[in-house]
Amino acid sequence: MRAPRLDRISTLAAVLVLAAVPAFAAGTVGEAAPGFQLKGLDGKTHSLADHKGKTVVLEWINPECPYSDRHAREKTMTGLADKHGKVVWLAINSTSPKHGNYLEPAEHLAWNRQRGIDYVVLYDPTGEVGKAYGAKTTPHMYIIDPQGKIAYNGAIDDDPSGRKERAERANYVDLGLVAEAAQRGPSPATTKPYGCSVKY
Repeated sequence: MRAPRLDRISTLAAVLVLAAVPAFAAGTVGEAAPGFQLKGLDGKTHSLADHKGKTVVLEWINPECPYSDRHAREKTMTGLADKHGKVVWLAINSTSPKHGNYLEPAEHLAWNRQRGIDYVVLYDPTGEVGKAYGAKTTPHMYIIDPQGKIAYNGAIDDDPSGRKERAERANYVDLGLVAEAAQRGPSPATTKPYGCSVKY
């Protein structure tokens, strides 16, 4: 007599677990980009909503990560930000203040100046924004279209080792931004990000 009741309880538990799972994974292409308000190294609070109607690039960054530092030295991101001047470029540092890789804002600002980074860098010390997007690595790149939807999620390029000549690399973000400017969706729209793990 007790077995059917246990079956019903198990079924109910399974339904509740499924109901708790979000319909879409964080950072899913085609879904609305999670909104946020974060403080920048400039001391100002920046909101994704401030850039409504514009194409936005999000770059997860960590100066202590060799991959972030390599791309900063090679001007990968700054070059793209300059090339696509109408695009809003925002970098986000989701490193936990408890982690050894954490830099105080003044230290990060000094690194930015050394590397020629002049776009906005935001601090996400709780990791809330990074987790909302599913950011896994530094760098991890996202393109948000003017309608506020995620158009690209993945790596900056196809050269994790950094051994290819720049002209030989497929820069996915560059290709995606060109496609967006032509009112086409990026192709590919998703790739596997590479770099150091985000230090949540």
